[in-house]
Amino acid sequence: MSFEVTGGRPLLEALGHWAEAEGYASAVLNLAGVSLAAFDYVMPDRAIDDRHAAWYSETHSSAGATLTAAVAILGWRDGAWFAHIHAYWREGGKEHLGHLLPATLAASAPATITGHGVKGAAFEAAPDPETEFTLFRVRADEASADAIRENALITTLAPFADLHHSVSDLADQLSAPSYQVMGLGSLAGAAFAGDRAMTGLISEILLLSGAGDDGSRGLAIPVRCIDLNGSLHQGSVLPGQAPTLVTCELLIRRADRAR
Repeated sequence: MSFEVTGGRPLLEALGHWAEAEGYASAVLNLAGVSLAAFDYVMPDRAIDDRHAAWYSETHSSAGATLTAAVAILGWRDGAWFAHIHAYWREGGKEHLGHLLPATLAASAPATITGHGVKGAAFEAAPDPETEFTLFRVRADEASADAIRENALITTLAPFADLHHSVSDLADQLSAPSYQVMGLGSLAGAAFAGDRAMTGLISEILLLSGAGDDGSRGLAIPVRCIDLNGSLHQGSVLPGQAPTLVTCELLIRRADRAR
């Protein structure tokens, strides 16, 4: 699935308009290649009290950039469209990865966005008593349900749930011999195939294109991460060595049935 957004329009408005027009209750979208006008973002940081496992940095501002890799979880908060977005980009000769503030985003040029709309379920923000954050949670959405085509699921992971093991177990429930995974979240450290371990226990991540299992190679989950020290990491997470910190928001989609 793909659709176009025009330059200058607030991005959240454009995403919500598209989802409503298509009858989707939520969406998980790839924003790679989208050029943004000036925007604000935050990065992971230490907790400011003894009730939270992590917090956010002060707000940073970008003069505008083209996103190299980015995932948007489109859902609902307080009855309106909302998006949770993690992105990686280069600016001023430096690499950046952060949590983009959706109200500040606007495409600076026409762009094509790809991804998957969701029917029958939705991400909706709600207070989470375990983490004391307001987080996306999955709810049923009967108004958009499509009983004929059940080819995917959306989910959120709880703290300490291993990313690799969780995706594998959920794919088994979906009865998907081959599948694709999209999403974002946070990890309490991680080990990777082909890169040094991320020892910082507070991080933000986004899954990269190619995450999933093609039916022959086994599950691979390539990610980009930034830890609380600003160190960047990239690699496929190793099974049992990628514990969720606060949450991970995921879409797992069968690759053997078209939508």
